[in-house]
Amino acid sequence: MAKSKTKKTLRRLKYIEVEGIDKSYLDACLLVNLDLEQLCDAFEDERQLLAKTNLNVLKLKKRVTKQELIREVSPHISSNYSLYNFFANINYKVLQMLEEQFTDLHSLSLEEKADYLYELVQEEEMRYSTYINWLRFHEQLHPRILEVFQQYGEKFEEETGMQLPPSFNVKREEKKEEKEDALYKELTNIIHLLTNVRDQAKRESFKEQYEEKQKEVEQLRKQLSVVTDQLDSKEKQLAKQMKEAAKLTKKLEEEQQKVIQKQKETGQLGQEVGKLRGQVEELTKKNKALQQEVESKSKQMSKLTKEIEERSENRWKLEKAKIQQTYEERVAQLEETIQQLQSQLEKSLQEFEQERTRYENELDILRRKVDIYEQMMNDRQNEKRQESDAAALISQKEEDSKSDEWFDSLFEGLPVSEPEKI
Repeated sequence: MAKSKTKKTLRRLKYIEVEGIDKSYLDACLLVNLDLEQLCDAFEDERQLLAKTNLNVLKLKKRVTKQELIREVSPHISSNYSLYNFFANINYKVLQMLEEQFTDLHSLSLEEKADYLYELVQEEEMRYSTYINWLRFHEQLHPRILEVFQQYGEKFEEETGMQLPPSFNVKREEKKEEKEDALYKELTNIIHLLTNVRDQAKRESFKEQYEEKQKEVEQLRKQLSVVTDQLDSKEKQLAKQMKEAAKLTKKLEEEQQKVIQKQKETGQLGQEVGKLRGQVEELTKKNKALQQEVESKSKQMSKLTKEIEERSENRWKLEKAKIQQTYEERVAQLEETIQQLQSQLEKSLQEFEQERTRYENELDILRRKVDIYEQMMNDRQNEKRQESDAAALISQKEEDSKSDEWFDSLFEGLPVSEPEKI
């Protein structure tokens, strides 16, 4: 089933109630469309829910029936939203596929769709429980649900093990099993009347055989209730055989009346008893033939049940294989994505390293330019200093020259002796 991770991915559907109908009956319709193995898988981890019922994990794995499981858990589905949402999503997808399958539905109004689908239910092309689930998802169609329970309530009770209340006014028909019981009882009475002339020991032996066969028939009925949908054609054949048995019963009654009349008329009991013994032997042979046919039907139903179980198991194996394949593909995609990201990261690191080297080279060039500029500035300052010193020297010379002129003007006109010649 749906483990917690799977449930989180489901669409969240609102829990829908219907006025006048118990929630457990509606939730049972969500469960009845699934097989027993699917239901057991779904409830295996719901220990808190199982604690509220008469079930446990061990019983789910070994000896629980579908009817018992649905009857026990349906009253508690409404208090466990995750379970309700899981089953509601399964049925919602089935309904979507159903609407896609019947293309005529797209052009109809909602009421017309409801009438169209109900005709499919009556023609046994669609299950009554699927139709109830469809009506439940459309609030304006809720009043129709009670009518479906009234019409198909007896089948609902057989499939879920739940009992609908008398207020539903369920239409009940005489069950085929009850008809079979009546037929067998009638045959038993006839055989009893015809074998009164036989010894008590033989009659008791036949009664024991009949009771054993009656038990076998009861077991066959239980198997028949599980695979009813797959045995429609077999049921028709059985009905035909039942009609033939009814004709045989009527014929035996007529023969019995004839025998009684002849006994009254002639009083020759011994001769009639001989005839009756022949008829009893013939009836016994036919009864054995019917018993063999019942055994053959039992084997056929066992074979069909086994085929259904194998198909269900194969289907789940295929689904698990698909899930595993999807998981592996997803892992491969993630690994490929990681490799791509690693490749992009390495490429980005390489580009970053190239950019860093380029920036370092440019930085070295700038540093050299700065050194050259500083050298030029120092040279420029030295030149300015030298020019300043030269200008100061020129200025000093000009001042000395002015001082000499002043000194000359001070002594101008005084006799100057020429230096003595040696």
